[in-house]
Formats: sequence, C-alpha cells, structure tokens
Amino acid sequence: MELDTKSKVPKYVQIQNWLYEMIRLGRTKRGDKLPTEEELAKMFHVNRMTVRQAIDSFVMQKMLVRQAGRGTFLVNDKPKDYVYELDNIQSFTDKMESMGITPSTQTYESDVIEATDEIASILQLGTDRRVIYLWRAKLAEGEPVLIQRHYLPYKKFEGLLDMDINMSLYHLLVEEFNVNLHHSTQTFGASLASEDDQKIFGIDGPFCCMVLESVIYDENNIPIELLYSSYRGDKYRFKVHSGQYIFQK
Repeated sequence: MELDTKSKVPKYVQIQNWLYEMIRLGRTKRGDKLPTEEELAKMFHVNRMTVRQAIDSFVMQKMLVRQAGRGTFLVNDKPKDYVYELDNIQSFTDKMESMGITPSTQTYESDVIEATDEIASILQLGTDRRVIYLWRAKLAEGEPVLIQRHYLPYKKFEGLLDMDINMSLYHLLVEEFNVNLHHSTQTFGASLASEDDQKIFGIDGPFCCMVLESVIYDENNIPIELLYSSYRGDKYRFKVHSGQYIFQK
C-alpha cells in the first residue's frame, strides 16, 4: 500500500487516517488485534518509528491498548480523549471527521469591533483597527469540548459575516478568501473556565481548561488570525513532537 509522498500531509497522519477509516467501516472492530508495527511498516513502505508515531495517537485517545507479548488491540471505536498535536495548523472539523465523529459549531457572537492595543499589535493592523470577532463553541457528537474566540482583520475579511460561519472557518478562509494558512505560533497554559464557558460546557463550578493562544500567518508572514481556544481539561491532551537534543557545553 502506497502513501502519497507528494502530499503535505505527514506520512504518520496518512496512516492514522487509514486506520480511522478502517475502524469507521467496521473492518477493524473492538477486540481485533492490529498488525504489528513491523508489518504495518512493510505495508506502507515506511520505517517503524513512523508507524509508532501513528499508533501513539490512538493509544493516547484510549482507542488502542498495547499488551506486552500479545500485541496492540482496538478497545474503543471512538476516542475517550481528544489529542491536539502541536505540529501543524488543525481544523477541528477535519480532525473530528477523520475520526468518524460528527462535528458541529454553535456561534454565540459575531460582530465587528475595535481591537484593543494588544490585539491590534499582534495582528499588525495599522490605522484601521476594526476586527471581526467570533465567539464559538465546537461540539463533538453534540457535546461542547472547545470554545474559540477569533479575531480577524476586518479590512481583509469584511465579507465573512455574510457567510455561514457555523462550518469550518479555515475552509472559508482558504476557499472563499484564497488565504494560505502557512504557519502559526502557539502558546498554551492552564486556566480556570470563566462563568460563561462553564455554562457552555454544562459544568457547574470552576474546572481547568487548557488555553491556547494561536496566531496564524500567511506565506508573507502577515498575521491572518488571532485565536484564543479553551479546551476542556477532561477531554483533551496535547501532544508535542520534539527534535533531537542538542548538548550545549
């Protein structure tokens, strides 16, 4: 089986998508034993570490379990936890659909506002400080798991509010505005959910969220979007791919 070597999608993600599809179609069922990492590596013509990277995501989501001396088994056909991987710009819609999960969006506010000094500086707005502000919840199978607050330059995206924003925003930016979501900077930490977010998540009282600040740039290093995301701490894990250790004397 050949992977698309010309695709921008990493090989391990292509293997993940294949396995998600096998599970969705029922060709791999709960209790089934997966081929070994060596067998999958030969099947996809990749090294074993690429396969392991693909499998690790399913283990983190508690869909697969590795049993010493026996192999790797499918124990859940849907994730118990969602994994956000800090190695590329992700669309919630694309991610959920690739896992066979139905995504949806609930918009609570959409407006044109004047940017604060901080937001204007991050987005490098210049004299026109108007931004499109979107406050949305992302749902997986009807359950709110992520709250997003978007800020986008009004001058570039003034037609956005006339469109259906209860779909993938990144699809709109790429297809309707011909934007290249080239790269991003992402900073994350932990915070207690605000009262508004508690109501959306349907949880009484304070609880912990992972908060991600993301700035997306185009190929010319121009800021496209500032996004604040609050992930339910009991639903999400974050995965970082690190490079080689560099020893400094």
